[in-house]
Amino acid sequence: MLPMIENNKPWLLIGFYQSLVKPLGAVGFLLGIISFMGYLFGIEALYRPIVDGPATNPLTAICMIFLGLGLLSTLNKKNKKLQYLLGLVVIVITISNISDFIFDSNVSTLITPFYNQVLIEQGLGKPNDLGFNSALMFLGLGFSLSLYHFKRLIAAQLIAFITLAIPMISITGYAYGLDEFYGKMSLLTASTGVAFSIATLALTANIGAVKAILSPYIGGRIARLQTICGYAIPSILGYLLVKSLNSASIDSFGLYVVTICWFIILMVSISAIFQERVDIERRKGERLLSIAAMSDNLTGLANRRKFIEFGQEAVERIKRTHKQVWILMLDIDYFKRINDTAGHAMGDKVLIEVSKTLEDSVRVVDLVSRMGGEEFSVILIDADIKGVELVTEKIRSNVENMHIEGWTDLYGPVTISIGCELNDGTQTLDQTLKDADGALYQAKHNGRNQVCFARAE
Repeated sequence: MLPMIENNKPWLLIGFYQSLVKPLGAVGFLLGIISFMGYLFGIEALYRPIVDGPATNPLTAICMIFLGLGLLSTLNKKNKKLQYLLGLVVIVITISNISDFIFDSNVSTLITPFYNQVLIEQGLGKPNDLGFNSALMFLGLGFSLSLYHFKRLIAAQLIAFITLAIPMISITGYAYGLDEFYGKMSLLTASTGVAFSIATLALTANIGAVKAILSPYIGGRIARLQTICGYAIPSILGYLLVKSLNSASIDSFGLYVVTICWFIILMVSISAIFQERVDIERRKGERLLSIAAMSDNLTGLANRRKFIEFGQEAVERIKRTHKQVWILMLDIDYFKRINDTAGHAMGDKVLIEVSKTLEDSVRVVDLVSRMGGEEFSVILIDADIKGVELVTEKIRSNVENMHIEGWTDLYGPVTISIGCELNDGTQTLDQTLKDADGALYQAKHNGRNQVCFARAE
C-alpha cells in the first residue's frame, strides 16, 4: 500500500512505517520456525529463552509462522486469499484454545504437535502452554489481518491497537520482574506479539489514529512526543515504584511522587508550547486572510469592502462626536486611452503610481480605496472645508506632476477628476457616496482635471 499523499507530497513517516511490515513479519516468522525446530531437534533453549521460564508452545509457534507469512503476503496483491486463509487458521487455533479454557475441553490438544514433549515438561513443573493471554493476542492479530483483507481498515487498526497492549504488559512484567504480568507467555512470544502488532498497525498507517500520529504537521509532532514520553517516563517511574515498594523505602516512594508530578508538568508545558505555536500560526493566517479580503490585489489599497466597513464606522462615530467626514470620489481621466494606446500593462502601471500618489497625499488616519477599474475613493476624517480644498488640490496637482516612464514622457501628464461630499451624521454613507459620485460626474462634465463639491457650502 502506498503512503498517504497530500498536496502531491508523500508523508515520509507513513512510508517508512509501512516499509517495516515485511521485516517485522519476517522476524516473527523466523522466530516461529526457530521455536518449532527446537521441538523437532530437542533443543529446549530455542523455545524456552529463560531457563525454567515460560516456553513458546508448539501451537504458539504455528501461530507465529502463519501470522508471519500472512504479513509477508500483504505486500503481494496476488496473495490476498493466502493472507485471509492464514489469518483464518490462526483464528481457528486460538478459538479452540480459548474454548478449552471456558468449557474445560481438550480440543486444542488434538492439534498440538509434540504434545508428549509438552506433557513431559509440564510434569516437571516447567510452564509450556498456549496461555489465555497468548491466545487472545493471536486471535486479535488474526482478526486484524482478516479485516485488513476485507478492507475494514479502521476496525483492523482498532483491534491491532488493543492487541498490542497484551504483549506490552508481558514485556513490562519481564522488565520489572513481576511474574503475574507475563504469566505463561514466554519472552519470545511477547516480543513476537509486539512485532506483529506494530506490523499490523503499519498496514493501516494511512488512516485513523496512526495517520494522525505520523502526520508531518504540528499535531503529529505533538502526538509523537506525547506518545514517546507517555510510555517511556511512566515505565521508568513504574520501575521506581516497584523498587520502592520492594524495599519499603519512603525516600524512594517520595522520589516517585515528585517525579510523576514533574512529568505531568512537563507534558502540560510541552503541549502548551506546541499549542501556542499552532495558535500563533492560526492568528497569522487569519490576519493574512483578513488583509487579503480587504485589499486590492493590484495596488495594495483598501478595496470596496474595506471602504464600506471603514466608512460605516466613521459615520457612526460622528453621530456621537458631531464632527465631519468627507467622501472623495476620484477617476483617472481618459484611462481607456492609456490601455488602448500602450496596453494593459501600462494601464496597471499607471494605476499603481496613482495609488502611491494618493496615499502620499493624505494623512495616516484617512483611507484611500480602489473602488474598481480606474475609480478611487478617499475618506477624510475630521476635516473642515478649507482642509478638504487643500487636500483635493494637493491630490490633483501631485497626480498631474507624476512621471511615469513610457507614458508621461511620450503622451503628457495623467490627470484626475475629483468629486467631494460631506457627511455630518445626518445622512447615510450610501447617500454621501452617491452625492460624491454626482460631483465627480460634474467635474468630468466641466472639463476634467478639477475638483467639484456636491454642496456649495
